[in-house]
Amino acid sequence: SVILLRNSDTETDVLMLRRNHTLVGEWCQIAGGIEDGEKAWETALREVKEETGLICARLYSADICEQFYEADRDAITMAPVFVGFVDTRAQVVLNEEHSE
Repeated sequence: SVILLRNSDTETDVLMLRRNHTLVGEWCQIAGGIEDGEKAWETALREVKEETGLICARLYSADICEQFYEADRDAITMAPVFVGFVDTRAQVVLNEEHSE
């Protein structure tokens, strides 16, 4: 799970994505599953790129895990949380997993 931030001179933007698949219609941070052989931080960077087209300039561990229930899968997910920063001029390009 990645909370993605973009700083400007006067404010900080927090990216929220509206889901098309899991948690349909919900506004969420970037999230995804760890692939075989991947470390959690590597997953965070990959998911940011896949879901938004953005590259993290910096990535930090938030030192917490979140857990939530996914009704469509009837499953509880537990995920480490990261905080990522992107360039001030960075523009989001959504993939098919999100509508807004």
